Amino acid sequence: MRVGGPIPVNTDLRDERAKRLVDCAKDAFAARGYYATSISNIVERAGIARGTFYQYFDNKPHIFQSILDSFLHDLRGCIRRIDLGPHADSPLVQIQDNLTRVLELVLRERAPSQMLLNHVTTSDQQIDEQVADFFDQIVALIEHSLELGIAMKVVRSCDTRLTTYSIIGAIKEVVWYLTSSDRPQPAVDVLVQEFLQFGLGGILAVPQERLSEPTGSIKGITVSSRA
Repeated sequence: MRVGGPIPVNTDLRDERAKRLVDCAKDAFAARGYYATSISNIVERAGIARGTFYQYFDNKPHIFQSILDSFLHDLRGCIRRIDLGPHADSPLVQIQDNLTRVLELVLRERAPSQMLLNHVTTSDQQIDEQVADFFDQIVALIEHSLELGIAMKVVRSCDTRLTTYSIIGAIKEVVWYLTSSDRPQPAVDVLVQEFLQFGLGGILAVPQERLSEPTGSIKGITVSSRA
């Protein structure tokens, strides 16, 4: 069980040694996995004395928790509930914006993305519970969006929980591919449109070809082209 409290990683970036430890820990966890990574692996990558590690972190679970805290905080900030207010953007545009923010983050922070997507249970119950809680929140957000879509007759009638996990599974696999590949990648706006074409084309109660239009109106919902 973790002894110390999580350190907000962003505030540590002012200290170059702490930043280097965090960056090397991200790479080590992503490359080797949680169990196979040791403090020795991290400090050797960082070129920093082992004693210096303990000036910032209590142990391996502590630095893992700190990285996870920071990334999950940023990821939660990317995902916003659909606003149906009179002055809000259309629901599909809001979904598009959510996807854009998430993809920009995971492609910028590849190592934490791989850590989260490839997560296996650790010896730290608090870490496992935090990861599980995060995915529960994502499930709730997507399922709520589907229920709203069904009520608006934009999304076909479906088992919203099963469909939600299908969507999450598809996104996780694509993000894993993107973050673990050195191949040239399309721009984020192109990736977002591909997600919308594939994902929404399978659940919308309108002909799929309507989604291929760069800018169009689907029963009052506008799909905008992003520059």
